[in-house]
Order: sequence, then structure tokens, then C-alpha cells
Amino acid sequence: MNLDISVDIGGYAQGRVRVRVDVRASEGEHVFALDALAAGPGVAVTGWQVAGGKSSLDGRLARVTGAEFVITYDVEIAHKVCLGSGKDTDLVYPFLNANEVFFGTGLLPVPQEPCTAAFRLAGLPAGWSEFSSLTPGGMHADKLSAFFCYCAPGAAPAEHAWRGREQEVKLRILKQRGASLPAPEQALFDFFDGYMGWLEESLAPYRRAGEINFLVLQAPSDFSVLSGGRSFATGENMLNGIACYAPADAEYLRNYFGFSSYEQYLYEGLAHELMHFYTSAALEAREKTVLYPAPGCPDYAARLLGEALNNYFYSGYVSRQVPAARGSHENWLSRARARAAKTGGRQPFLDLLELDEYLRAKGASLLALFREMVLLRLNDRRPYESAAFLFETMRSRLRLAPPEALEKAVLAEP
Repeated sequence: MNLDISVDIGGYAQGRVRVRVDVRASEGEHVFALDALAAGPGVAVTGWQVAGGKSSLDGRLARVTGAEFVITYDVEIAHKVCLGSGKDTDLVYPFLNANEVFFGTGLLPVPQEPCTAAFRLAGLPAGWSEFSSLTPGGMHADKLSAFFCYCAPGAAPAEHAWRGREQEVKLRILKQRGASLPAPEQALFDFFDGYMGWLEESLAPYRRAGEINFLVLQAPSDFSVLSGGRSFATGENMLNGIACYAPADAEYLRNYFGFSSYEQYLYEGLAHELMHFYTSAALEAREKTVLYPAPGCPDYAARLLGEALNNYFYSGYVSRQVPAARGSHENWLSRARARAAKTGGRQPFLDLLELDEYLRAKGASLLALFREMVLLRLNDRRPYESAAFLFETMRSRLRLAPPEALEKAVLAEP
């Protein structure tokens, strides 16, 4: 399947963007996921039409029968500020106002079959600029499942280049119009240099996206009320991009993350998302990361290898390197213990702590095991099927037997 996608933002003043997708595919039924169909109040898909094919809509899914057809629809957007991501869909809430147009994940149809894709932005007002994860590195079909596009007058990012062992990486930072950062861009660039060097030294040479656009949006403190309680505001990593959505609100950051300041959130968010270029819990992450789960991988295993492993090590780094993030690792640990006491369920972070302590007693470490896992998949692009990958790597590469009870308990988790 081939998709030629155009998004026209010329109607932004009327609260509307228009999407057109020209599709060439084999004859038969084709299924697309479109989370904007189920977004709820403030975001509505209208004027759905398919020329050259027959279609039906079922919740967040669109089914089209045909070989060459054109999908067109409008997205009516009432929101004027950042609201973060949906709790019950994969939608990143779009917003439009007199000086900003923002849309992202969930606004474009994602085919449930292999495809190639092209993207064009139309209707950009004179004097405005586009800053997105779609443009750098060229369009790729995997970008459809996670992306952002931000347009504003004179949006000029700060840019920095870091030279790794095997490639150069350009990091561009753009803060939302009217927003301010608690640290200058140069401080974030200096942190980026040090952190990327540590990742290469600790894990493996960086071989992923050569350009990363880092967008810092700031939701208002009452964003949850504005979305009817249907959104949360954190951040995300995608191919060629990182986006932050959290409000500069100390109470929200303390309650949601256990953070003491917006500065801590910014550094921790950047470190967390950069490590996602090495490991991820997302099925669609095969192009952006080294370790990623296979379809059918148990949810607990994906959380363990794609999220907890990330948090375990990035938090230790920022604890050592960033004054605003002192105690980050201990914060993650205490929150995991609190969740375990409250729910009685296993906590991936605590499983990793137990394994790390065991490995250190044997003269190894969890970081050494993480490195071996990355090296195994750096050139072999297979996904991990389950947490068995962790324990099998421990046996084959570290020549150590895992703790029997821990291995059995982790592999039993669904």
C-alpha cells in the first residue's frame, strides 16, 4: 500500500484542518485506525468521503474496500491550548488559535498493513513555519502511528549538533510560542552531549535518527478540566521527534511524577525520551529504537524492558548530573514500593532492583546485562518476544543463572 497524505491548515481560523489521503493498494478491504474518530468533545471528524472505494466507520476504525481511492475528511477542533494525550485513545489533542496550529498522533489514518507514505503540509500562512517530527529524516510509514506537527509565526528552533562514535545527531529545540524555559537551550544542549556520550559508553554506539526535533508545549494547569478528564500531559518519543506537554505547574508535577519543579521534569523528560532510542515498549517502535516488543509480547515484559529499564538507568544519570533532579532514582524506587503496597501487584522497577543486586553480588550488573541485550539486537532487528530475552541473555552473555524465583515470577506475568 502507498499513501500520499496532505493536511491543509488553511482553515485554522475557522477551527478546521482538512486531510486528504490518496491510496494505491491491492484490491480488497483495507483497515485504518483513526483515533480522531473517537476523540470526544472538542475534536470531531466531519465530511468523511471515499472516492473510488466503499467505506464504513466502526469506532476508531475505518474500513475501505477498493484498490485506488481517495479519503478526504475535515477535523473540527474547538481546543485552543495544549491538552496532552488521550487517556482512552492514542490521540494527541490538536489545538488551533490565532497564532498556533498543532496536531499529531491520531489525526491521520494508520493502515493496519505494511505501507509507504508521503506527507505534505498545505495552507501554511505567510510568515509561519512548520516544526514537526514528520519532516526531518524523510517521511516513513512508521511515523503515522506517533508524530507531531506545530506551526506558528516565525517559529525558529535553537539547533545543536553532537558527534557520536558513528554518526552526527542534530537536536533542535523549539518552545511553544509565549512559553519560557527554566533552563536556557544551551544548558539542555550541554546535557544532551554528556548524556548521549554516556549512553554510547554504557550501551552501544547510537545508530538511530540523525535529526531530533524537540518540541516543548505547556498545557495550562486546568487542561484536564478542559478535556473533560480525558487527557494526561506528559511527553512522548517518536521517530525524529520528542514532545513534552506537561504544564509548568508544581502541584501537578509533584502529584503525577513526584517531581519538585518544571526544570526537573524537563531534564528527566529529555533523558527518558532519548533512552527510548535504545529500548521501547511500543510495538510500532522498530524504526526508532533497538529493543522493541513483538506482537503478542506480554504487557508486563514490555513494561519491564521498554519502560522500567529506561527509568532505572536514566534516573540514576540525572540524579548524578542535574542538581534539579537529585534523588530521581530514589523517587522512582519509593513510588514503585508505594504502588506495590497499595495494589499488591508486581512492580517492574522492583524486579530490576532485585536483579541488579543479585548481579552485583556476582560481580556483574544490570547495566552490563542491558548492554548485552542492546548489542545482540543492534544489527539483528528482531523484536523481543517476552522477558525470557532478559534471562536468556544473562545466561548466554554473562554466563550467570538468573534467580530462579524471580525468573519464574516475571515470566508468569501476563
